[in-house]
Amino acid sequence: MQIKSFLGGFDKNLSYLVWCPSTKLASLVDPSVEPLTIFEFIDNNDLILEKILITHTHHDHFKYLDDFFYKYPLLSLFCYHKPINDLRHEYIGLTDNQVISVGRYLLTTIHTPGHFPDSICLWSKEKEIIFTGDTIFIGRTGRTISAQSDVKTLYKSIYNKILTIPHETIIYPGHHYGYSKYDTISFNVKNSAFFQCKNENEFIEVMKNFEKNRKK
Repeated sequence: MQIKSFLGGFDKNLSYLVWCPSTKLASLVDPSVEPLTIFEFIDNNDLILEKILITHTHHDHFKYLDDFFYKYPLLSLFCYHKPINDLRHEYIGLTDNQVISVGRYLLTTIHTPGHFPDSICLWSKEKEIIFTGDTIFIGRTGRTISAQSDVKTLYKSIYNKILTIPHETIIYPGHHYGYSKYDTISFNVKNSAFFQCKNENEFIEVMKNFEKNRKK
C-alpha cells in the first residue's frame, strides 16, 4: 500500500491518496484539499480512483467532494452508516469493524465517536497505519467543543479502541497540527499528556486545561 498526503483546505487539512501498486486501484481519505494537484498525481501515476472514504462529516472534510464526483462520476462513497451532515451523494454506510478493500489491501473501520458522532478511523493492521481524521492528531486529540461532541465518549474511543492496537502503528491525522504530518501511536503515548491518563476524569482535566490555555 502506498500513501501520498496533500496539505491545504480550511485549516491545514490533510487528504490522503492510498493505492495498491499492483492493481493501481486507489482510494482518497477525505476530499478536504483543493483537488487539482490530486487529479494530476492520479493521472501522472496511472491510478484508478474508485473510492472516497470520509472520516467524519464536518464540512471541511468533504468540502471538495463534488469536484471528485464531477471528474470521476463512478466513484463509490464510504462513510459511517449514520452520517450527521448531508454528503449530497449516495453513500455506502460503514459499521464498526467493517473492512474496505484498496486493491489487494484491507482497511478496518473503527468507529471513534467523541469529536463527532460519526467519526471513524481506518486501520491497516498489515501495513501498521491508521487514518484518524480529527479523533487523534500528532501530539493531542481532537477537540470536544461542538454541540454534538462529547469528551467522555472521546476518552472511550481513544483508550478502549485506538490505544489497544499496536503502538508501532503510524497515525495519519486529518490536520497537520503537530511537529510532523505523521508519527506513531507510541510517540503520542510517550510525549503527550492526552495519551497518558489513568482514568476518564484525568483525561477530562487534560482537555479542560488545553482549552483554557488555548483561550489565553
